[in-house]
Amino acid sequence: MERVLLHIVPAIAIGFIMQLIIHETGHLVGGLLTGWRFSYLQLYNLVLKKESKRLKRMVINDIGFKCIMYPISINNKALLYTIGGCIANLITGIIGLVILITAPLSPVMWLYIWCFLSFGIGLFFMNGTASIKRICNDKACYNLLRLDKHNILCHNAQLVIAKYLIRGLTYSDIGEELICLCPDMALNDIYAYQAVLEYYYYLDTNNYLKAGQALNKIQNNNISMEVLNIIKLERIYYQLLLIFMNFDSIQNSASDNNASISSIEESIIKYSKKGDIHSFRVKAVYEAFNLLSAGHSNKAIKYLNTSIYNMKKYKCIYDGEKRFCIKLLRRIINTIISYQNKND
Repeated sequence: MERVLLHIVPAIAIGFIMQLIIHETGHLVGGLLTGWRFSYLQLYNLVLKKESKRLKRMVINDIGFKCIMYPISINNKALLYTIGGCIANLITGIIGLVILITAPLSPVMWLYIWCFLSFGIGLFFMNGTASIKRICNDKACYNLLRLDKHNILCHNAQLVIAKYLIRGLTYSDIGEELICLCPDMALNDIYAYQAVLEYYYYLDTNNYLKAGQALNKIQNNNISMEVLNIIKLERIYYQLLLIFMNFDSIQNSASDNNASISSIEESIIKYSKKGDIHSFRVKAVYEAFNLLSAGHSNKAIKYLNTSIYNMKKYKCIYDGEKRFCIKLLRRIINTIISYQNKND
């Protein structure tokens, strides 16, 4: 009995990790069977990504579990790729149950197989029951893809965009034909994230009016916490950006600005994601705003330059996102310098 107790924690850990790997492998197999191409596999902060027809291993700042692929055609069916992880968990869970019932096992082996099948069935129900509370899980995404063709179009476009971002292209390089697909109202996770990409595109092309309009498409609260946090963080960034554009208001009415965004630091902490380069960008701009409000424009420039230096060293999958974020910080530096020159 003592020997069995010693194996409880390892059995739980191994069973959970194996089923996570099986889940992501299920997405991979489902995608390959329906003509999709591999982009990358992420397990915690370990990444295996395709780069120039070769596989590259890397450790990144961001944390997650995902298998990202892209379609050969923008109209490729995505159902088996989306639900493949659930199917893999269910099948391996059933296999584990059959072994548990039929095979003569030692108590230790019984424990390991029981943990393995329990996590398999558990992950199947967790991802196979539609939910958007924390994230838009596999079944919720599956339901949206079955709902209408435009959901499929946006979903597939997002994964093609991901392929280009991995290669180092920014949103302006990719172009509006693939990005600006969101309808006037973003009523689900797929449309909401498409609106976020549209917002990034207009930021990248210096069209701040349309960037704001893209964010305003997202009015529905029936969206997952993951996407809502991105939206709330970007609304903070957009608010700060408008203040920078009206530079006189920063120093002439610092107290008014501080009053209007009194809870901004708390919100940034709440909505930021660890290891996310966009969260890092928003934090950097907020700190620069604080320095400018105190009349320290040179310190603000220095802080932003330091942030750019740190961004360049950032270990992330999407090099295009890194280039995009650095470009936005450089624009703010140029805005501050232009204001300094005007007032010299």
